[in-house]
Amino acid sequence: MLPRFGGEYLCSDAIAHHARLQGDRVAVVCGQQRLRWSELDARLNQLANALIALGCAKGTKVAMLLPSGIPSFLLFWATVRAGCVIVPLNMMLDDAALARLASASDAVLLFADAASSAQVDRIRGSLPNVRADGFFLFSDEPVAGSSIGGSSAEGWASAAALINGGEATKPVVKIAPDDSMTIFYSSGTTGTPKGIEHSHFGRLNYCYGFGPALGVNRYSVAVCSTPIYASGTMITMLPTIYYGGKVVLLAKFSAEAFFAAVASEGGTHSFMVPAMYVSLLQHQDRSADLSSLKVMVSAGQTMPMVTRAELATRFPGAGVYEVYGMTEGFFTIAIPGDFALGKRNTVGKPGFLEDVRIIDDAGQELPIGETGEIVAYGAGMMKGYYARPDLTAESVWLSPDGRTFLHSGDLGHFDADGFLYVSGRKKDMIKSGGINIYAVDLEEVLMSHPAVGEAAVVGVPHPRWMETPVGAVVLNPGVDEDVQTLLDWVNARLAKYQRLSRVILRTDFPRATYGKIQKDKLREEYAELDWG
Repeated sequence: MLPRFGGEYLCSDAIAHHARLQGDRVAVVCGQQRLRWSELDARLNQLANALIALGCAKGTKVAMLLPSGIPSFLLFWATVRAGCVIVPLNMMLDDAALARLASASDAVLLFADAASSAQVDRIRGSLPNVRADGFFLFSDEPVAGSSIGGSSAEGWASAAALINGGEATKPVVKIAPDDSMTIFYSSGTTGTPKGIEHSHFGRLNYCYGFGPALGVNRYSVAVCSTPIYASGTMITMLPTIYYGGKVVLLAKFSAEAFFAAVASEGGTHSFMVPAMYVSLLQHQDRSADLSSLKVMVSAGQTMPMVTRAELATRFPGAGVYEVYGMTEGFFTIAIPGDFALGKRNTVGKPGFLEDVRIIDDAGQELPIGETGEIVAYGAGMMKGYYARPDLTAESVWLSPDGRTFLHSGDLGHFDADGFLYVSGRKKDMIKSGGINIYAVDLEEVLMSHPAVGEAAVVGVPHPRWMETPVGAVVLNPGVDEDVQTLLDWVNARLAKYQRLSRVILRTDFPRATYGKIQKDKLREEYAELDWG
């Protein structure tokens, strides 16, 4: 029988490939630390073999509570190379939520650093799945050949010693495309944790989809401003690795750190949420050379048109790319040419091999122009919610031809040219006096006021209208604005049924992962407003 050519090639295979062909080129940078492809490949082999020596078989879950940096990058890819499943945990979680997610993932090993280890120590009794010898610490002791730290402390084993003790030869692990690669948690602060389980094939499609859409190639330099536990980071990180570019990790985001990274490393691609781009615009230092920046990817929340216009002025050589989608695995993308055509506020068109539909509450597909729930199918779709087949089943909409689509919980519509527009979460839709109001329309007007830096609109209970829109606003630095004057200005630009009942000034918003505004907390905060 003749051998079978082609077949299985995984995202993680790219690292060994680049180590063979361009081993001396830099693969990953964080501050003053950097690893070339050959060095990265060797470290991954060591750590992967060390994990296998600990008894981690294919499919074993490994959790990490680490900031962005060389240690977390190494652990992510070494776990994958060993055939295990990496579980990046959000470092912003409180103790109870962290224990809940770590336990739900079935992780048997947990890696932390000096900052996060104290939190882990507080919840050790609530982590029954983690082995007694399965707590590993990255600290100050250098790993051989690099500046990765990992000294031990009471109750912790040294991550540095673990890596240094591993064999440098590539482990022999047969990984199939459908084998699990990652579990990312989309929430966990309250309610039921949803562990989003992706296969190697699903993650590979991030490279096939986002790579060409964003123009990633071997010369690309992705400045990753968001942490590895944030799924949006994968949008630029995975294709850059796959195509052999350079990944630049920010240990902690700030405008200064981002500008310095772009200037020193020749950054070409960035991914951030709108609030982070706003902080760039508010930064007064204009001395950094940012001419290398070509692609600015925004996701998480719709970027206001005024912010996009300011970015075009501040960064004339870079285009804004708007990505809409879910960690569960589908996306649409708006490219600069779409906005040039006058497609204001669009989130673009479905990406590579993506299929997006609009349905009504009865599950019937709606025609072009009508607003309903967005459901989607994509080649990078999750395998399901880990160990929760009930939640997975609830997320499914079956098309008439039997294809499995994912309920997004978002409202939107297509225009006649096939561009998608998102009106917001179904639960965020405001029904005032029996009329549907979409918060995004009101937020766009609020953001067009020159004094407004950020804005969010939520519906709150009202004795007459049952529900009414309230705007929450953070003003630009150094700006003062009368609330009533602002309210009058906004309402003069809205239809009568859309008008805000109140504008509330704030110094900041409650935030979720990497700065996304938590509207549920705003609704709770404003639920008892006095309308007397």
